[in-house]
Amino acid sequence: MTRPDIICHMIASLDGRLLADRWPCTEDALLEVYDGAAARLEADGWIAGRETMGHYLDSGDPATDGPRAEPRDRIAGHRGPGLGIAFDRSGRLRPESGDLDGDHLVIVLSGQVSEAHVADLAAKGVSVVFSGPGGADIEGALARIGAAFGVSRLLLEGGGTLNGAFLAAGVIDETSTLIHPVLDGQRGIPAIYDGDAPRGARALELVSAETLPGGTVWLRHRLGKA
Repeated sequence: MTRPDIICHMIASLDGRLLADRWPCTEDALLEVYDGAAARLEADGWIAGRETMGHYLDSGDPATDGPRAEPRDRIAGHRGPGLGIAFDRSGRLRPESGDLDGDHLVIVLSGQVSEAHVADLAAKGVSVVFSGPGGADIEGALARIGAAFGVSRLLLEGGGTLNGAFLAAGVIDETSTLIHPVLDGQRGIPAIYDGDAPRGARALELVSAETLPGGTVWLRHRLGKA
């Protein structure tokens, strides 16, 4: 079972920082550049972590109380142009339905979550996919998503912790990095790829470099072997 190709698509300052609300520009201007580039990548859906998805969905305490769910994927009927995929290891997201701005919502959980939480998600039309007992089987979850929905390319859109986990798992095939003409310079601001575990640096092969309106530079790279 082959997983979809993963392109990590992000916009960052020249020093790789992600908190755009610190930048001297409007959100609309950034979205115009970011979404325009994303559309040209022609993906079948997008992936984000729990904190990023918290901008779109309600959240609560971890859903780890009670009997654990059987680690069997629950695939709902798929409607809409694409997928919105949330990696939510401990089951904190609380969606109202399986629709996320027109995309079908898929939530990836670890084997630690309760059966009651999974049943609630499934009843609301959300598709549920499991990523192993501790949530580390990212590649397996992606492969089953690809098989269930027939998707071949997905955009990974962070934040930095999820991007770092995908990098460590070796499942990022390409990067699509928009460098906005701004310097952050503040220590501790989240970066494009954040991780605690020691790992070697990865070589990149340049695919293209393009200057977009407003001075944003769009760099695309393929990842070399680990």
